[in-house]
Amino acid sequence: MKRITIIGAGFAALSTARKLRRLNAEVEITLIAPKAELVFLPSLIWIPSGKRKAEDLRIPLERFLHDSRIRFVAGEATGLENGGRTVLTNNGKVENDGLIIACGGRFIKKLPGIEHAILPCEGIAAAENIRERVAALKQGNIALGFAGNPNEPSAMRGGPIFEFLFGLDTQLRREGRRKKI
Repeated sequence: MKRITIIGAGFAALSTARKLRRLNAEVEITLIAPKAELVFLPSLIWIPSGKRKAEDLRIPLERFLHDSRIRFVAGEATGLENGGRTVLTNNGKVENDGLIIACGGRFIKKLPGIEHAILPCEGIAAAENIRERVAALKQGNIALGFAGNPNEPSAMRGGPIFEFLFGLDTQLRREGRRKKI
């Protein structure tokens, strides 16, 4: 029997696992992630304005994993051996015949001046940090921005940052703080 290992528990990892299961009822699928949960990243923009809380964005995966007959390994991938046929985790090794890495992007803050920026798409902790900073702000400016991929102009999507901006604007107006911020 073939053994497929998927690293990650986001949209790409879960849709891949589901598709694999539909294509082959016998394949052994192992999912490696820190927790058996999906964080619904599109709603991160609503945490700073208080429209959503962290627990609203965490979706337990136990039922999905059970119903799809997917083995779950709680841990973080720390390396590969044997050309990717062995995944090293902080909880041991996972052997496979095929490996899919779908653990999302990593946010590297190497640009000068960005080291103090908070990126909402980094996850729940970053979105909560933005909420706390906005709550503590008495006056000043909030700077928002987005960038595209110069090698793929069609990859630039500014919609979420504008939703985020308008959510903050609405919040500040409701609180009577918009004229100062």
